[in-house]
Amino acid sequence: MRIALLACLLFAGPVIAAEIPAPPASPAPPSTKPATTAPTTPIDVAEKEKLKQMIGQEATIRGKVIDVFLPRSGSVTILNFFEGAARRDFNVVIDKANLEALNAAHNGDLGAAVKGQTILVTGTIADYRGNPQIKLEKPEQLKIEAAKDEKPAEKPAE
Repeated sequence: MRIALLACLLFAGPVIAAEIPAPPASPAPPSTKPATTAPTTPIDVAEKEKLKQMIGQEATIRGKVIDVFLPRSGSVTILNFFEGAARRDFNVVIDKANLEALNAAHNGDLGAAVKGQTILVTGTIADYRGNPQIKLEKPEQLKIEAAKDEKPAEKPAE
């Protein structure tokens, strides 16, 4: 009798274990991070107070680049906007590690491509010593606006 009972337990054990359903997967905990989607209307660099209020949020900023600054350390490249904004009111910062990809996207020289141009920069606004800035990490974050007097390229006749 004991042998029969032992045999039943040995052979039935895997079947019983296989019939026990796995516990349901617990849902992912809700995010405590606020949604950060860029507003559809770009914010002008001259709107310093609005930019300060948006620190920590994603936004698209429009401004004319007047100066491309590379400090002696060479660790970053800084795009400065003077028109409508003081030199440090808002900056775009590019770490050395990301500069190569941004240069490649702009014919090998981002500085030459953006200097004197109105650009749109999208990213999370950060605080740097009391002033808002955006760090560029990939080329998709920067768009150069076409001059208003430029006509769009015409499609060739079919």
